[in-house]
Amino acid sequence: MSRVHRHAVPLPMATGPGAVLELRSVLRKLGISRPILMTDAGVAEAGLVDRIMGVLGSRGDAPIRIFADVRSNPSEDDVAAGVAAYRDAEADGIVALGGGSVIDAAKAVRLLVSHEGSITDFDLAKGGMSRIVHPMPPLVAIPTTAGTGSEVSRGALIVTQRDGVVRKTIVGGPPLAPSWAILDPELTLSLPAFLTAATAIDALSHAIEELASPAPHPVVAAIAEGALRLVVHHLPRVRVDPRDLEGRDALLSAAMMGGIGFEKGLGATHSLSHAIGALHPDAHHGALNGVLLPHVLRFNRESMNPDAIDAIARAMKIDARGTAAVDEAARLVESIARSLELPSRLRDLGVPAGIRGEAIDRALDDHCHKTNPRPCDTASFGEIWDAAY
Repeated sequence: MSRVHRHAVPLPMATGPGAVLELRSVLRKLGISRPILMTDAGVAEAGLVDRIMGVLGSRGDAPIRIFADVRSNPSEDDVAAGVAAYRDAEADGIVALGGGSVIDAAKAVRLLVSHEGSITDFDLAKGGMSRIVHPMPPLVAIPTTAGTGSEVSRGALIVTQRDGVVRKTIVGGPPLAPSWAILDPELTLSLPAFLTAATAIDALSHAIEELASPAPHPVVAAIAEGALRLVVHHLPRVRVDPRDLEGRDALLSAAMMGGIGFEKGLGATHSLSHAIGALHPDAHHGALNGVLLPHVLRFNRESMNPDAIDAIARAMKIDARGTAAVDEAARLVESIARSLELPSRLRDLGVPAGIRGEAIDRALDDHCHKTNPRPCDTASFGEIWDAAY
């Protein structure tokens, strides 16, 4: 019996071991005959590009242009190079193979090959979603990490610079969601231990902040609780046995479910993580979230909805209730991060103390904290920074 499953919600996808073998038929269904494969150097070095090329074969009707120059925390320059490669190849669709950085960059490329302007013209915080009006080329997202949920989300984070100010610009809107997603746990088996841990903690932070968000959305709340349960149960298994395919499959599902949950909103963890990541790109986003999340939970504990606390407690198998459950959730996140040998302080991630003020200012400009259970101001982010540093 095939282990591959096909789904239509929230977008067409194939999941399970061997799902990548569906790629050829997916391209045909989407009408893609000249795809460009966007990826990064690490994915290429791991042999995954060769795996994709082996699936597609050397058909004359589907020449593949490979663009492997996407960097972690993709910038406007990465996107511009991708746009140039897309046009040079006369491509009619994109296959994004990699983590959230690659998939986000691919979303930005499909946006700019079909719309005039720069990424900042589509800044979500400045009403950019209303400017996404033209059809975009199809995008097949194939995640090689289990964390960001970018394969189903309708947004992208791109590092931009204007007047000497570097920031993470969020572009988003329903049309930006990939056309198809392929979630194959076999593609995550070569992921280094640090990236396995950091991306899984990213998925965990999505689930917790979505549950904590006061925005009402019962569907997302149920999905986020399920995602959190999957991470808590399966991450220890994958830590012990990195080749645990069932565990890898569950983590991919959790990441995907967290991506669906962005509809409900995130929180202060992500606002501060986005700000620090723009100023110190070497710090992995998921690792930053793992450091910040326990302190944000403690900051929020008096303001969280009791139902949200109960959902987090159920998923994490916490017996306590109320603020005691929030404290225990924070402790458990720290314990999980320690067991994965992830850094526990911002300084351990190499974050310079001197960016504190600018990071806080940028966090205030980030939209994620708008759905934090407790309102945030300069003093609030200062409190979180000091606790985490």
